[in-house]
Amino acid sequence: MIISLQNISKSFGANNVLKNISIAIDKKECVGIIGPNGAGKSTLFKIISGSLFQDGGSIIFNDANIDKLSIEKRSRLGISQSFQSNSLFNEMTVKENIMVACSQSFKVGWELFKSLDKRTNIITKSYEIAEEVGLTEYLDFRSDNLSYGLQRQLEVGLAIANNPSLLLLDEPTAGMSNEETKNIVKMVKKLSTYYTTIIVEHDMDVIYSLAKKIYVLDSGDLIFDGTPNEVKNSKLVQERYIGIKQ
Repeated sequence: MIISLQNISKSFGANNVLKNISIAIDKKECVGIIGPNGAGKSTLFKIISGSLFQDGGSIIFNDANIDKLSIEKRSRLGISQSFQSNSLFNEMTVKENIMVACSQSFKVGWELFKSLDKRTNIITKSYEIAEEVGLTEYLDFRSDNLSYGLQRQLEVGLAIANNPSLLLLDEPTAGMSNEETKNIVKMVKKLSTYYTTIIVEHDMDVIYSLAKKIYVLDSGDLIFDGTPNEVKNSKLVQERYIGIKQ
């Protein structure tokens, strides 16, 4: 097991967003978290990453309690997140974006006017990441000249630059064309053989094709968990989520 969430609860005023959520995820497992808008998916993601703290319950990551740790400290321990909105250096090339991200994992301080071009370890790692996320042929492209789908691939590349053991992907195919979605699914399938992966996603076809196990949230409650086939055949999930327009 790589991470265990035990009785996680979170409220905003009188709104109970998460109610005693318990989830256990094994190493190298790819799991999906689904549910209608307002189910608590994004809040749960933020609590795992450390950008929010829970009101109750605990999180055990690699046998250590991380309840009090900041997002930066959790990142150093191996938890990395790719967000819905891109956070790229638009004026930089793909290679430069990845090199800056890699400099953190090599504990190299980066300054605007200091070149990383002579650091062979960072260059080598950057090329490896570009290949992992399917961007080798775009290394010299400015990131703001990439298509939306390629920008999302680069965003994931930045997330794995710190050699995480747990990768959080928040709506990785949101707003994409069918072709872009296929590319992202192909990329995540490959990455999930190396990294434990948690995906929040509304596209059920994407979830079914990627996740080995799926957790279903509704109004802050964990109402079901199981394999893709079990989720497909669950009357409860069908009544509460499947087919609901997002």
